[in-house]
Parts: sequence; structure tokens; C-alpha cells
Amino acid sequence: MFKSGKWIWYKGGQSPDLYANFIKEFECGKKTTLKIAADSDYTVYINGRLAAFGQYQSYPDHRVFDEIDITGFTRPGKNLLAVTVWYFGAPFFTYVPGNAGLIYEIESDGNVVAYSDENTYSRIARDYISGMRHAISGQLGFSYHCDLKGQSDWMAPEGERDGFEKSVIADGLTYDLSPRPVKKLDLKDRIKSKIVMQGAFTYPETRVNTQTDMQVAALSFRFPSDMGDGGLTFPHSFKAKENEQIFFIVDLGSETAGFLDFDITVPEDTDMEVGYGEHLVDGRCRTSIRDFTADFKLKAGRNRFLNTFRRFGCRYLQFFIHANSVEVEYAGLRPTEYPLIPKKPELSNLLRNTIYEVCENTLIQCMHEHYEDCPWREQSLYTMDSRNQMLCGYYAFKEYEFPRACLKLISQGMRADGILSLCYPAGSDFPIPSFSLMYFVQMREYIDHSRDKSLAKEVYPVLQKLIKTFTDKIGDNGLCDNFKNSEVGAIWNFYEWSYSMSGGDGNAKTSYEAPLNADLSLALQNLAAICAYLGYDEDGMKYAETAMKLNKAIADKFYNKETKLFNTFDDKHFDVYTVLTNSLCLLCGAAEGLDTSVILQILEHNGGEYDGFKVIPNTLSMNSFRFDALLKVDAKKYRSVILDEIDRDYLYMLRAGATSFWETINGDFDFGYAGSLCHGWSALPIYYYEILNG
Repeated sequence: MFKSGKWIWYKGGQSPDLYANFIKEFECGKKTTLKIAADSDYTVYINGRLAAFGQYQSYPDHRVFDEIDITGFTRPGKNLLAVTVWYFGAPFFTYVPGNAGLIYEIESDGNVVAYSDENTYSRIARDYISGMRHAISGQLGFSYHCDLKGQSDWMAPEGERDGFEKSVIADGLTYDLSPRPVKKLDLKDRIKSKIVMQGAFTYPETRVNTQTDMQVAALSFRFPSDMGDGGLTFPHSFKAKENEQIFFIVDLGSETAGFLDFDITVPEDTDMEVGYGEHLVDGRCRTSIRDFTADFKLKAGRNRFLNTFRRFGCRYLQFFIHANSVEVEYAGLRPTEYPLIPKKPELSNLLRNTIYEVCENTLIQCMHEHYEDCPWREQSLYTMDSRNQMLCGYYAFKEYEFPRACLKLISQGMRADGILSLCYPAGSDFPIPSFSLMYFVQMREYIDHSRDKSLAKEVYPVLQKLIKTFTDKIGDNGLCDNFKNSEVGAIWNFYEWSYSMSGGDGNAKTSYEAPLNADLSLALQNLAAICAYLGYDEDGMKYAETAMKLNKAIADKFYNKETKLFNTFDDKHFDVYTVLTNSLCLLCGAAEGLDTSVILQILEHNGGEYDGFKVIPNTLSMNSFRFDALLKVDAKKYRSVILDEIDRDYLYMLRAGATSFWETINGDFDFGYAGSLCHGWSALPIYYYEILNG
């Protein structure tokens, strides 16, 4: 913990999207460490060299600090600590607002030699433009704007920098901090990006905003030899006609999560916009669906820039530079990855080995401070998404520290109404009740694979409270009714991205939904297994008995004896059946003793048209329930069905150029063209190839 350091902030106060610089000189011995935490994020330089970045995002009352060995950055005599803190200050799916602050302590040879207090000097950063509040998406948070004319002096020697004043002690931040529960990220070398398009651009006469302008700009293609040295790699010079402005697009080679990095020389002060995306279906990056942009004021001469705050998740970057002559030493990303050792697959054929490896890349691009559903437009931790990521990661990486930390973080996301929030940590919330129930599955699988029971014991009161929220809603018919909007906030009764399953809001009257009750049955059964691990036999018997009674009620209410399928709702969509609902009902045991011949048929073929009704197929993410239901019935019979389907679906994505796997099989077309071509929950082939000896 901190011996002397105090929470401090810039004297001008706090406001959303604010960047502040902090400096402190110190002397040290041989072994030197830095303890540091910030709301919201930090980057540390020691003597002008990048030494650390990346605050672990948690809740304001559960703050986390980093301890970093900075010995390799120090020198005899005076040293300069320089920290930039980016204060978000607004709620998103990835951040809960707290008070702005920085706390640090430098210890050398056992003595504290510098710490945060009023004698740490600070100012508003001049290279980042504060207060723009330019949100990439409602989930992810702010992008950034930079004025590189303001880079020059803040890490200069004393007497050559200005605008710094003493800091003030910050109020309202806890001193009860915990050590970082996961490893720091690795900053990789520059990707050898390749130029794939270049030419001149013209914005419309009436400018709207950067995201729209980049999408609709007129692009005039030129061959490389018409614009410069004719090469496709960097360094590279671009030259356009006198009144033209230069654009170029680079390919990173694969889906990548990392920091924007460029080294660009221009003849005079000018503007530059950067867009990024996962594909070039539009002949450019698709910036307009979400605001996948950042913009810069370049200074005359050389502009070297590395952003260590906001990761971009993409394959392509596009640069629009308002000049007709540009020299580019480099333009691309520095990948940031969690330290892992991926398994080398040894499966039955090249296709499956390739699918396995691309699944590993998908998982890696979706693991940073915590699991992320996708690196492009959200970077959010969900229970459902991370359940798949954890399960696959146990086989691919044999690593348990990361899932443990995420499960602990999720446990801190309990709402006042007794369900879990949608993401963790999330200041903006739209919870999905069925996702809360996946937490029990995740926790049980974590124990199965890690053999660590300590976390479940620690958060057992959370597990009890969470399950009670659902069981208290079980009525006289033996079923849990759906969730409603309340004073706590809106509810999203979501199950998957398919017709009839993607969204009942919380305004509906009391009704009953089969997938919610089947999920509850699975949660109860998994909680009973957790109780067995912990030796809480009486509780376990109670939860198992409740699950059995719930299964009978599901069968009584939702099983249609004529079609031999389970309906999803008790008050709508009676002519539409879904593979997911029937998978869950079969998997949880609600179909025990019933004729399951039609259920098995629709699960084997993943939906289709039948006499008088249609069955909506599963999406990629929910195939785990379908596959597990089939394996529960007859693993030998359905092994080849599952493996062959995985081969077909994932070969389709590979043939479309995938270097990571998509959120849905529709690829870039889905979600209003926002797409998601790298999504953690789609890495499921790893698990099934492993358990089925693929």
C-alpha cells in the first residue's frame, strides 16, 4: 500500500475528457519501483522514456494500483517522473465515473524517494486537446484529439518548461487499494504495415463531422508510382498535385488491437484525420456507423506520436492529410497483448489447426485488462461472452489468473435490484437477466479447470443473493416471470441475435419465457455443484431440488405435444420455434421423459422449415448450448455432426479473409453495418476440438 503518497489533481478542477500532466524530480539508488494508480488512465515516462501505461479499470470503491520496476529507466543523480493522466469523467460500458486523481510512490533501495503531494507540479496537457467528449460508441468511450505543436516542452529539463503549478490534494478517492490482479500488457514492436491504397481526397463542401466526412469523402485513386517512390511499405513519400490533399490506407495484415503509432513529416502546419476499421468493403474504413476516428493538428516538420491510452481494434487504418507533400517514416499500430503462451494445435487436419490458431488470435485480441467482447466497438466485459472466452482459454492458454480476476470484478457489479449489471465495470447499464445466470456456469467451470475454490467461497454471499433474486420471482405455476423496468433502470430481456430472441424490453406485462427459466435451472444446477465443491451440502441439495421442480414447470408450460417442441414465450410467437430455447430446455433436463425426437432433429440441423412452422437457428455464440445438449444425449452419434458444422462455418469465414472470427456469421453486414469481425465468444471451436479430439 502507499506509505506517503496522496491522491492529487490539477488545481483547475475536473471535467470529462480531461488530460493533465504531472512531473516530479527524484534521486534514487539501484533498485527502484513505482506504485501508481489513477482515475481514469495513466502513461508514465521516466527521463523521457515510456516506462508504463494502462490503469486496471475497476469500481471507484475497489481501486487497483500497479507496482512497476523502473530500475532500467533511472540514472545516477536527478531523474524526472512525468505522468499524463486522462480523466474520462463520463459513464460508459467500460468505466464507472469517479473523482479525478493520481497517486504514486517511488521507492528505491527500501526508501520512499518521491511521492504524490502538493509538491508534484501539474498542468493541463497541451498535446492532447481536452474536453472534446468525442465518443467512439456509447459502450467504449471517448476517442482523442491532439495538437502536436504542444508536444515539445513538458518533459524538458527544469527551466525549459512552463505552465506547471503545484497540485492539490484530491477528495473522494479511497486509500484502500488492491494490487493489480493480472499481469501488465506487453507493448509489441511496430507492425510492418503495408500501403494498400493512396490518392487524393476531397471532403464535401458542407462538413458534418469527422466520422461522416471520412465515409463520404471523394477519393481519387492513384498508383503508387504516380505519387512518390512507388513502394508499398514504409518509409514512403507521397506527392500530389498542388491543390490536392493526400490520403493513404494501410493494412496491418490481420485483426489487431493496439496503439496508433506514426512518424510523419509535413512541410507546414496542417490537419490530419485517422480512421480505422475491420474491412474495406466500402473502399475505405467504415467510420460513420460508429465514430472510429481520431484527429490531429500536425506541426511543420516531423511529427512522432504514440498513443498509449486508447486501443484501436482493426485491420486497416486510413490517413487523410491536408497537404500535398508528405513523408511517412511509419504509420500503423503497436500491438498490446496480455502475456500468454498459446498452445500449438495438433489436430486431425490443416483446416482444424488453422481454425484453432485463428480462434487463439480472436481470444488474444479480446483480452487486455479484462475480457472484451470485441476490440473494435465495445471492449466490454460481459458474462455470456466471457464464459466462452474463459472456457476456451483454459485449453488454449492453461492460464487461470486472468479468468479469476474477471470473475472477481463481475462479483462487484451487483445492482440494487439484485441482478448483475450488463458489463464490468459499467457506469452506463442495460442489464440482461439471462446473462446474470451465466455467472454460475462460469464460476463452476473455473473451479472445474483451475481447482481453485477460494474465489467461490469469497463471493458465495453474492452467489446466494443473485440466485435469490430469481427464485423469489417463482410464482404459483412454478416459473420465474420476466423482468421489468424499475427505478433502478431499464431491463433488456435478450437471449441471442435472432428473430424473436433479441430483445423484449422491460415494459411488458408479466409473462413467462422458457429460455430464462431454463437458464435459471442451469444456474441452480451449477450452484449446487459449487456447493458440493465448498462442502455446503445442505444448500446444494436445496438448489438441486429447486432445479428439478423448475424443470417440471417448464415442461408443463412450454412443451407443445403436437409439435413436440418447446415454445419460447407463453403469450406470443406461438408459430415460431427457436433452436436456442429447445437446446436450453433439453440441456437443463426439462425435456426428461418427453418425446425429444423433433428437438433432436432441429438441433442436429440447426433449425429449418417444417410442416406448419419454422425454427430459428442458433447464432455462433449460442451453439455451445446446442452442441452440449446433443452431446448430453448421445456424444458418439453427434460428434461428427458438431465437428463437421464447425469446419463448414469457420471455413466460410476463413475464405472471406477472416484473421479472427466474427460475432455472427453475417459479418460486416450485421448491427446496422457496424459488424464485429473479432468477437471473443466465437472462439468455441477450441473447446469442441479439444473435448471431441478433433
